[in-house]
Amino acid sequence: MKTAADIIIELIEKFDVHDAGSRRAHGKGEHHKARVELNEAGKDIFGEVENAVVRLSNAATNDKVPDWLVNIKGCSVRFNHPLRPIDIIGINFPYFPFDSAAETLDVLYRIHFYLEDKSAGRFMDIFRAGGLYRDLGKILKWMPKSTDMDHLYYTAHSYGGEHYKMKLDYHPGNDRIEIYAEKDEHLIDYHPGPAVHLGSILINPHSTGKEVKYFDVLNAPPGMPPNGNLPLLRHYVYKRSFLRRMEEKLLDGKDLRMLEEVWAEEKYFVLSKSQRIYDEIRELVKKGTDMSATRFRELLDEAYALKYEEKHLRNYLQHVWGHFKDEADESEKAHYTRLSEHPDPEAVNTFIHDLAIKYKEPYILRTTMVKTRGRS
Repeated sequence: MKTAADIIIELIEKFDVHDAGSRRAHGKGEHHKARVELNEAGKDIFGEVENAVVRLSNAATNDKVPDWLVNIKGCSVRFNHPLRPIDIIGINFPYFPFDSAAETLDVLYRIHFYLEDKSAGRFMDIFRAGGLYRDLGKILKWMPKSTDMDHLYYTAHSYGGEHYKMKLDYHPGNDRIEIYAEKDEHLIDYHPGPAVHLGSILINPHSTGKEVKYFDVLNAPPGMPPNGNLPLLRHYVYKRSFLRRMEEKLLDGKDLRMLEEVWAEEKYFVLSKSQRIYDEIRELVKKGTDMSATRFRELLDEAYALKYEEKHLRNYLQHVWGHFKDEADESEKAHYTRLSEHPDPEAVNTFIHDLAIKYKEPYILRTTMVKTRGRS
C-alpha cells in the first residue's frame, strides 16, 4: 500500500530534475562542522549543546542548474545533543501554505499535469490547490528576491505548547548563524511575536565531506514536539527520499553507515510487526556494502503494510523493556505486566515513549517508534 510519502517522492521523481543518487529536494549542499554558543534561553530549549553540523543547500536537485538561478535556499542545523540529535530545518521562506498530506499531494499532482501539458490553463490550475491563489500576494511578499545564501531561514512549523518557531539568521561573510525563537501559533501563515535570541552557531567554512543521511523534523528539542500534521509527513518523505537515492548508488562505506543508522532507528518498529522481517533485514545488513538497498526498502515497506498482531507487539515490548526494567518503579512494572497480557499498539507505544523520555535512554529515544509513537 502506497503512503502519501511514497506518492510525493514518486511525483518529484517524475519531474525528472534530480541527479541519480541525490536528494529529491535541496540536492546540492555541503555539510560543515560548527561550534554552538547558546545563552540561557537557548540552553532552556536545546540543552547543553556545544557542537553541531550545518548543511547549507540549494533547492536545485541537479548540477545542471547553477546556484545563481535558484532563490530558494536551505540552512539546516543538527545539534549534537547527547540523548538524540536535534534538527532544525530552515528554508528562506517563512511558512508552508498547507498542513495536510491531501493538499500537498494536490499541488504536486497539478504541477505534474502542467509539466506534461505546459498550457496557461494547467499553470493557473496549480494555484487552485488548497485555494493557493488567495495567498499569491503574500507568497510574492515573502519570496526571496536574491539568489545568494545571505538570508533568514525559518522552520515553518512551531514546537511545543509555547508554539516556538525557529529562525536562523545566516551571515556568510563571517560564517555565523544567529538563532532565534518566535512564538507563532499559525500553522500555515507567519505572524510571529518578538524574537528571542538563543545564541550563535560558528561555522567552519571548510566542508566536512561527511553527510547527514537526512535532517529529521521529528528530532525536536526535548519536550517540544513539532506541531501540525506536516512534520510526520515530512519525516516519512525525507526517509523515503534517502532510501530511493541509496537504491541508485553503488554503496560505499559512508552509504552503509547511513543505512545502518536507518536500521537502528527502524528495528524496533519492524520487530513490533514481524520477527521474520526483522531477522531478514538483520541478515541483509550483515552483508555490508554488498547489501541490496532495494531489498532493504522493500522489507521496510512490507513491515509498514502489516497490521499489529499481539504476539509481535508483545515481543517488541519485552525486548524494549530490557532497557528500563532495572530503573522502573513499581507502578511502571505493574503497567508493563498488564500490557504484556493485553498489548494495545497505542498504549504500548505511549508507554515506551514516556519511559524513554523519563529515563533518558538515548538508543530508544532515537527510534522511529518513539519519535512517531508508532504512527505511519
